[in-house]
Amino acid sequence: MATVAGVMSKVARECKVTAPGTWTSATTLTYLELKDLLQETIDELLERVDWPDPISKSTVVSGTGVEAYDLPADFKRLTRDELTVYEQTKSRRAGIPITTRGQWTYLQDLGSAEGNRFYRTSGDEQDGFEISFFPLAVTGDSITVSYVSRNWLSVGGTDGYLWTDESATLLLPRRLIELGVVWRFRRRKGLPYVDRYNEYELVIGRQANDKRGVRTISFGETRDDTKPMRVPVPDFIPSA
Repeated sequence: MATVAGVMSKVARECKVTAPGTWTSATTLTYLELKDLLQETIDELLERVDWPDPISKSTVVSGTGVEAYDLPADFKRLTRDELTVYEQTKSRRAGIPITTRGQWTYLQDLGSAEGNRFYRTSGDEQDGFEISFFPLAVTGDSITVSYVSRNWLSVGGTDGYLWTDESATLLLPRRLIELGVVWRFRRRKGLPYVDRYNEYELVIGRQANDKRGVRTISFGETRDDTKPMRVPVPDFIPSA
C-alpha cells in the first residue's frame, strides 16, 4: 500500500515543490499548506463516498433500556443506505432516521412508534457521537449500525486519523489523494487547476460507483419501476 509520505512527495513534485526530508515534522509554510490541503481532501472523500472496509464499518448496539448509546471513537457519520440501522430480528426491521429536534420531541410526546424503530445521532468528533432509539432498545434488542470511520491511515496494522508516523499507509485511494491535493494547491496559488479538478471528479465518480457495488438487496419481491406504462390502468375511472 502507498505511504502517505510517498504520495505527498509525488504531489510536491507535480506542484514544483522540493519534498522535505520528513513530512510529519515539516513546519515551513508551504509544507503546512500541503498538509492542510491533504486534510481537506480526506475530509471531502469521507463525506462524499461510503468507502468499503476498513473505512466503512458496522457496530452492534445491545439494548439496556437507556435512550442514548455511545458510538465508536472513530465514528464520522452514518453510511447512506436503507439498512444503515436495522434490528437483528427475524424481520430485520430497518430503522427510520430522525433529523430534527422537533421531530424527535414530537415522537416522544406522541409515545407511539406504530411498530417502527426510529433513531437519531448527536454529538461531534471532539466529544464523541451517540445514537438514540425510539422506542427504547431494551435488554435482548440488538441493533446493527453501519458507519464511515474517520480513520484514513494505518501504522503497523493500527488504523488512525492523525498523521504522525512517516511509515503510515493510506486506506483511501492513492490517485484521488494526489489529484485532490494538487488541484487545491494550484487553485490556492492562482495557477490553472481545472484539468486536475475535472480528472479528480471523474475518478471519484468512477471509484464511488465501483466501490458501491450492489445497491439494493431483494428478499423475494420483484419490481420494475423503470417501465411505469406496464402498470395496468383502467379505460374508465368513475368520478365517484
